[in-house]
Amino acid sequence: MTTDDRWLVDAMWRATDLTRAYLAQNRSLIATCLTGLDAGRLERVLAWLVLDHDELFDTLGGPSMAVRQINGLAALAPLEHEFATTTAIRRVAAKESTLTQALEDLAPLDRIHTIAICTAVMLLEAYGSAHALKQLDDDAAHYEHLG
Repeated sequence: MTTDDRWLVDAMWRATDLTRAYLAQNRSLIATCLTGLDAGRLERVLAWLVLDHDELFDTLGGPSMAVRQINGLAALAPLEHEFATTTAIRRVAAKESTLTQALEDLAPLDRIHTIAICTAVMLLEAYGSAHALKQLDDDAAHYEHLG
């Protein structure tokens, strides 16, 4: 395995762990998932989150993004990211902008939290709280199986 492969795998697991932490409403894990990452590693996490989000969006056909779900999960973001993420996601939910447009003005960590929250909300809306974590774990097991 090359260094690049190792960092890609690390990014995949961190992205999955962050989304899982939002689904489980585990504030302490949310706060630590990205600790100590340099800009390059954060970019890899963001890229993986975007790929996961886009695949889920394509599968579900554009979920409604209920404001109640958004508010609940965005409130779990670290305080320094909560306002930016909530504002961006509400703009998307209200159809004032696309997710891509809403992310443009955000700092890298705000982008990461916003995408993770959007993905978690889509999973909750599609599968309900009882099955959303299982769906995420099944997807992670599939990636692990692929190598």
